[in-house]
Amino acid sequence: MTNASVTSPLTYYVALSLPLVAWVGLEYGHGLTSLGTIFAFLGLPMLDMLLGKDERSPSAQDVAELDDTWSYRLILYLYAIIQTLMLWRTFQIWSVADWTWWEFALSVISIGTVTGGLGITIAHELGHRNAAWERSIGYLLLVQVGYVHFAKEHVAGHHRNVGLRSDPATARKGESVYAFIGRCIVQSWLHVWQMEAQRLRNRGKLAYGVGNRMWWWMLLTPALAIGVGNLFGSTVGWLFVGQGVFAFVLLEAVNYVEHYGLVRKEIRPGVVEKFGPQHAWEARYAVSNAFLFKLQRHADHHLQPQRRYQSLKVHDESPQLPQGYPAMVLLALIPPLWRRVVHPRIPQTQAP
Repeated sequence: MTNASVTSPLTYYVALSLPLVAWVGLEYGHGLTSLGTIFAFLGLPMLDMLLGKDERSPSAQDVAELDDTWSYRLILYLYAIIQTLMLWRTFQIWSVADWTWWEFALSVISIGTVTGGLGITIAHELGHRNAAWERSIGYLLLVQVGYVHFAKEHVAGHHRNVGLRSDPATARKGESVYAFIGRCIVQSWLHVWQMEAQRLRNRGKLAYGVGNRMWWWMLLTPALAIGVGNLFGSTVGWLFVGQGVFAFVLLEAVNYVEHYGLVRKEIRPGVVEKFGPQHAWEARYAVSNAFLFKLQRHADHHLQPQRRYQSLKVHDESPQLPQGYPAMVLLALIPPLWRRVVHPRIPQTQAP
């Protein structure tokens, strides 16, 4: 491989520091329970500003070799183990902690930052793989946050409909992140029910019978929460639910950033243009890309969904974000400021 255009696999192993920092914060307790959140939303943007961008793209020859290099894959599997152990230890700490309500709340947000910001990102990466065992690891991570149906909605729904008004995960220009998150959660959930029902109708089966996997996906996490509550106490069961809710809300906040205001135009009645690099925001900051496994090279991910994260390329045609996802999610929480920063960067070819 050409070292000048390839990121070393060791670079991505730094992402393990996020769950470990959050874990340490819980061990010490009290105000330190927010360490994971602070590291993700303050530390990473600061490191992005200090270390700058990574504009390198692997060559076609590099991509073939990169996809076969196991050291890039191992980090994903290790993370799944670490997150599971972290959650188990978190349950133990929660069950005996003598904290105030706000300390528990900070710990829920910190753990949800890890399971949502990093766990769902890795689940997303594995959800695109052909090997069932890799997808299963992704499902395990999604069960832990109560969002298993995301795997189907993302691959079979979002990738097909991105940039269209029918896509729940494409934020509309002028839509606030708060309105978007509520709309996206509800519409995505309903869309998976519809897709599952249609799958069964095509097989001549009952659309909403037991063969509809949404029933099982809906039951998995409540069953896990009840199990956690029985083992560690009902309060811990509810705290587990809370971190999951924060995790998938964070996911949808990232979805908001990824395609905000970018639409695929209708070129003639009933026919829309194909997805292109201009339909996804890109952020090239090195540190946040390492922690998010190059999710911020989002256009290339849509153009080549089967391409593994280490092989993703940059596209000059993509509109560029002024910072990485962690900072942009914070910016989105202040809609007037978000619009002031982002709207001038939306390509003029987009609809007003």
